[in-house]
Amino acid sequence: MQALKKFIIREIVFASILGVIAYILFQTILEEYYLPIFWILFGLITVFTAVFHFSVLQVSEKEPSKFSSRFMMVSGIKMIIYLIIIVFYAFSFPEKAKIFLISFFILYSLYTVFEVILIINYFKKRN
Repeated sequence: MQALKKFIIREIVFASILGVIAYILFQTILEEYYLPIFWILFGLITVFTAVFHFSVLQVSEKEPSKFSSRFMMVSGIKMIIYLIIIVFYAFSFPEKAKIFLISFFILYSLYTVFEVILIINYFKKRN
């Protein structure tokens, strides 16, 4: 589980950097686009990334042959959960939906790239 510890440390650093950047942007340039729910969304994506990445690492250490199917399953579950959150928010607050969706897309993209890079590095070091 050394890989999980490294991932958690890297995710904390990554989340901290993103949090500081987001805070600075929302206090200055993007002040009019700030939504208080952003920090909840930020926390949810951070936690979901950690939990699902743990699941993928766990199966890759025990049964490497099942990595692909687990990764696809985890990605599908994550997308369904995210879709539920997006639809719920968009219908509950239609006037703020566009800003929410842009914020969500940016966070989702950054965390997806982060996770994929770490998975690729994990398998390069492993082989």
